[in-house]
This record gives sequence, structure tokens and C-alpha cells, in this order.
Amino acid sequence: MSESCVFCRIIQRQAPAHVVTEDEHVIVFLSLENHPLVVPKRHIPDIYSLDEATGAHIMRATIEVARAVKMGLACEGVLLIQANEPAAGQDVFHFHLHVYPRWRAVNFRSQRTARQVSEADRQETLRKITACLRRS
Repeated sequence: MSESCVFCRIIQRQAPAHVVTEDEHVIVFLSLENHPLVVPKRHIPDIYSLDEATGAHIMRATIEVARAVKMGLACEGVLLIQANEPAAGQDVFHFHLHVYPRWRAVNFRSQRTARQVSEADRQETLRKITACLRRS
């Protein structure tokens, strides 16, 4: 764990988060922009440091969460994004995989801009996704 890492603080319950699901290897919580982030519990700064076993745990969780996002949010697809190093846009240096719900009618580039999300909206997203996790 890294004391300066916000994701490590979330994992240790030292920072608040809307947790979607977790197991001994992976935690999934909503980003500030209201989409799931799949994060290894062990501090791994980027894909270059990711071992195959942890990668497999991350992908299993991602598949489960992607299915729940599609069903729960009634989206037309999901987009997975994972960035490494500042040149690629990585801003939290703890490996994480974004699971974006997508709709054809919404321009993704305009949708990705940081926006304020109300607590009510985040709670509703959390409720919809977790309800579908229980069904899968």
C-alpha cells in the first residue's frame, strides 16, 4: 500500500467511495464521473508492473461488472479504458480500468469531460449496477 495513493486509501477504507463489489484481489468503485473503476487491491502503479495472476482477477471482475453495467444502466455498449504514464493520461498511479457505459446518441468525447455528479445520481448508479451483479 502507498500512503500517498488515493486508491490505496479507498482500499484501506481511509477515504470514502461508492463500492460496487470487491473480493480479496480486486475492488470496484464508482469514479468521480460516475462509472466503475476496476482496481487491484495490491498497489500496482501501471500495466508494466502487473503480473498475470492479478491481471486475470482484474479481467474476471471487469467482465462481471461490464455485464452488470450493460444490464443495469440499459446502455448500448461499454468502453474499457486503461492509461499508463502521464503521456497517456494516467493521473492516478495505481493500475485501474475504467468501465464506461456507452450510448450511440451520446458523443463520448463530450461525455468524458469532468462534470459534477450529484450524490443521488451516484447512489442510483450504484443501486442499478449492484442489483444486476446479484443476478449474474
